[in-house]
Amino acid sequence: MYEDRPEKDTPQHILDDLREYGGLTPDGQAIWRLVLAENCRIHCYGQQNHITRDTRELPDDFHPVNVVPDRTEVGEFWVPRYRAKGWILQRWFPASVWGSRESWETERAQDGRTRLLAAFPNRGDYMMMPCGPWKSIAAAGDIKAAIRCYNAQQRANPVNWVNAQQAMVAWEKQRNDEQVEAFEQELEAQHRLGISSVLRSVSTNAQRVRNLVAETVGGVNLGAAEKWG
Repeated sequence: MYEDRPEKDTPQHILDDLREYGGLTPDGQAIWRLVLAENCRIHCYGQQNHITRDTRELPDDFHPVNVVPDRTEVGEFWVPRYRAKGWILQRWFPASVWGSRESWETERAQDGRTRLLAAFPNRGDYMMMPCGPWKSIAAAGDIKAAIRCYNAQQRANPVNWVNAQQAMVAWEKQRNDEQVEAFEQELEAQHRLGISSVLRSVSTNAQRVRNLVAETVGGVNLGAAEKWG
C-alpha cells in the first residue's frame, strides 16, 4: 500500500487555482485542496487484523473480540484515512488542533510498548469538510463558493467561545426572569379581575363572599347595591 499522497490524481491547474484563491499556510502549504479520498493515508504502527469474511454476514449481536482474524500483521502501516471514496474538499488546520506532542507520542498499541501513531503533524494537517464526496471533479460544482460559505460562517462565529457561552447563559437567565415577571403580573391582574367581578355581582354566592370579606376586615359593608350599584 502506497504512502499518503492525497494530491496524486488532482490536476495541476486545480491545485494552482485553489492555492491562489484559498491562500497559503505560514509555511507555504495550500489551505484548501481537492483530493481523492482513496489517496489519503494515515501512518501508524501496531497490530493489524485482516478479516476476509463479509461483515454484513455477521449476526447483529456479534462483538469484535469474538471475530478471529484470518491473518495478523505487526509493524508499520499506511491505512486509509477515510471510508469515503471519491473527490473530497479538505482544509488545513494548525498542529494545535491535534493536541500536544506529548499526548500524541504517548499513544501505545495493545501491547503497551509499540508506538501507535507516527510523527506528530508539526506542519498541521488536513480535515475533510462536510461536503462531498463526489464521483468526479465536475460533480463537485463551485468549490470557491463552498470556500466562501465556510469563511463567512467562521467570521460570524464568536472569537471567544467561553465568553460567548457565558453571555448566552446570562441572556437566557434574563429572558426567563422577564417571562416569570410577566407571568406574575398576569396572575395578579387576573386575581384583581376575579375579586372585582365578585364584588360587583348581585348573586347570592357573591354576596356570601362579600359577607365573609366584611367579617374579615371588620364589618365593612360590601353590599353590591350600596357599594357598587
